[in-house]
Amino acid sequence: MKALSVITGNTQHRQADVGDETRQHPLVIRQLTSKDADVFHYLRVRCIESDPTSFSVLLEEEKAMSPLQIRTLLDRFHRAENSALWGGFCGDYLVGVIGLESLSGPVRHHRGIVTSLCVLPEYRGQHVGLALIGYLVEQAEQNALLESLALEVSESALPAIRLYQQMGFKENGREPRALAFGDQRLDLIRMNRLV
Repeated sequence: MKALSVITGNTQHRQADVGDETRQHPLVIRQLTSKDADVFHYLRVRCIESDPTSFSVLLEEEKAMSPLQIRTLLDRFHRAENSALWGGFCGDYLVGVIGLESLSGPVRHHRGIVTSLCVLPEYRGQHVGLALIGYLVEQAEQNALLESLALEVSESALPAIRLYQQMGFKENGREPRALAFGDQRLDLIRMNRLV
């Protein structure tokens, strides 16, 4: 598939039905706000439905989140210094998300936690995830406080693991059987990279 071109911006978007015309638009990356709650929740539910063991949350838990909880989460990221959730939009359609959460306190404020990477199934293989993690790394490199990035990923999320490795993340630990999906147990892999 053809890779999407990437633009960053501050324009507001709404979720629309995905179609071929949507795929013709460049990928626009911008910070999400509480106004994006509906499209953010829709994206998360779709991603968890398609890969239920790749996330540290059950589909039922995600679906049960109220609109207020989603808006509060987005607002917390939007207002926090050195933290953000960014969305990748094709036209009016939110196709991917990634987050950076800075740790607080003088002993840990130099570390950032990568969170929430997910891309709609129909947009996988088009470099959306690569564009999002690349954008996050660029933002981290511009932040004088951040010295390293860390993340946790399910061992079943092989495309995400390969993507993180491509962006310079290295495995530095593993928590055996950390995730429980019914009778299935999966390891949680810890990865990090210097900024």
